Amino acid sequence: MNSILTIGDIAPVVGAEDIWENTIEVPSKRSWNYLSFHRFANCPFCNLRTNELITNYNVFKEHKIEVVSIWPSSKPHLLRYSNSVKTPFPMLSNKDKSIYRAYGVTKSSIWGGAKLIFHPQLIVRALKGKSNTMEVDADPNLMPASFLISPKGIVQMAYYGKHFGDHPTIESIIQAKEQ
Repeated sequence: MNSILTIGDIAPVVGAEDIWENTIEVPSKRSWNYLSFHRFANCPFCNLRTNELITNYNVFKEHKIEVVSIWPSSKPHLLRYSNSVKTPFPMLSNKDKSIYRAYGVTKSSIWGGAKLIFHPQLIVRALKGKSNTMEVDADPNLMPASFLISPKGIVQMAYYGKHFGDHPTIESIIQAKEQ
């Protein structure tokens, strides 16, 4: 499946091990899942988003939403650029991008960087936390995406980023669950 997903679609099944060797299954009959697709392990915009997810993890837990962070980077890259800090949610290495393709996260655009010019505060925040080296181990033009999946496996929110740092707000994710 390479087409984009929309609200009401049946979510593709994900069964994988995270980078800490925990088994992850989406959809989960026990909880909602928020899937956050990223660009590459050292992406400053993706790492900014990961920090935002960590900061707001308790909000997700209060609303019974499990976060799953998905990356096209290798496990060693993810471990290196996460500074070996275990996130409170799973991080999946999907180097072959099979999960990306299943969810229609295939858009790659050089314009994704150019569109950031309209978001200078985002650029400043992302570059403030950037590591000294920029080692790209995946498609640097891949666009981010996010999905909220119900316990019944139905897509409740499908968000395909319009630039490299474009993610839905935490509030909009929570609102999508309540609808």
